[in-house]
Amino acid sequence: MNNVRDFGAKGDGIANDTAAIQRAIDAGGTVYIPSGVYVTGSLFLRSNGGLELAPDATLVASRDPADYNQKDFCQQDTNNVCCGCSGQHLIIALEQQNIFIRGGRFDGNARNILQDHTIVHSFMGGPVWSCKGWRPAQLMAFFECSNVRLSDFTIEDTTGWACFLYGCENVTVQGIVIQNSPYVMEDDGIDIDCCRKVVVTNCNISTGDDAFTLRACTSKLKNQKPCEWVTVSNCLFHSDYAHAIRVGVGGGEIRHCQFSNISAYDSHMAIHINSKYSDKSEGVEIHDIAFRNFHVDVEQLAFLRLDYKFVKETLCPKSIHDIVIENVDGRVRHPSMLHGNGVGSIHDIHFTNIRLNVEGKLEIPENTRKFCMIEGIDGAFELNHVHNVTFTNLNLKYEHPEAWKNDISQQNSTGVTWK
Repeated sequence: MNNVRDFGAKGDGIANDTAAIQRAIDAGGTVYIPSGVYVTGSLFLRSNGGLELAPDATLVASRDPADYNQKDFCQQDTNNVCCGCSGQHLIIALEQQNIFIRGGRFDGNARNILQDHTIVHSFMGGPVWSCKGWRPAQLMAFFECSNVRLSDFTIEDTTGWACFLYGCENVTVQGIVIQNSPYVMEDDGIDIDCCRKVVVTNCNISTGDDAFTLRACTSKLKNQKPCEWVTVSNCLFHSDYAHAIRVGVGGGEIRHCQFSNISAYDSHMAIHINSKYSDKSEGVEIHDIAFRNFHVDVEQLAFLRLDYKFVKETLCPKSIHDIVIENVDGRVRHPSMLHGNGVGSIHDIHFTNIRLNVEGKLEIPENTRKFCMIEGIDGAFELNHVHNVTFTNLNLKYEHPEAWKNDISQQNSTGVTWK
């Protein structure tokens, strides 16, 4: 075990410990980071090793851009400029095997890095910071790695996504706490993109943007693969201005995934499934995904839509199908939306044992209406251009029943049944 103090790290919260920690990593095997506060820039993990942090050890992101990786340093990270981010990261693993991070705390230092900002209202409803100048992207970025183990640490205050797994295989994420600012744009929690065989358990994630996502952006991978066989269980998700769970984005395929024993609170949507985000993408084929045993306190339970608001030209030709949403209880304030487009297909969607208190009088703020793409509505579930949708044991209790005309409203749809 390599103690970073033996390689020159100070851990005093002042000295720059990037080079010392990297020397310990390059020596191979397990790197131990004892109690202290370590200011660092980019650290590159190596195969057959990892970081073991003491419970009260903290890695703090440096405020100096010179301490980070070169932009576009690898094919998988080319043009990583989401929402003004730089494509630079605190922790990087590029095509490595048998790596781990365990224990301690990772501080993205957004409060100090993002100093030049003003409060604005975004298309999501805001308020958020309008951030200017340099800022790092994903705090942890794993590119086409295998046998990754992440456990029992805290990530907080990131300037971009907290943890990004891209094209990885055989991943375990357990006991992670993520606490991000509600004012930072694009500060997702965990983003799983084109990964296979992933298990995520016992995580507590609170973010401004999406708490947890499944994505299928295949274009930058050396070895393209679907996002599949992902299991997420026993987690607590909160997104201040977006979604607890988001599925979609890209041009590949997401399949064979399941979520169970999830609590989603104070978010726009508990379950957001969208095939085509903008005209820049082809859309994602999304199927065979189950959401079971959810407790929710959110604006919307479910949003399934082929085309998002940024699609202006070519409608999505892909499909969303064989989706199960089962054993859900809690509170919602706005209708769930299932909208196809007459070109692609949304079909074989199954709601079973849904028990919800429906609050409010359909008085929806304009920002929320735009963000959630809520159009003319009169029901708790709004269906348009969808097929073979079943509702079994749907139990809705309305706070203001006079404001809601229907449990289920449908247009241009076939095979919609409920009992």
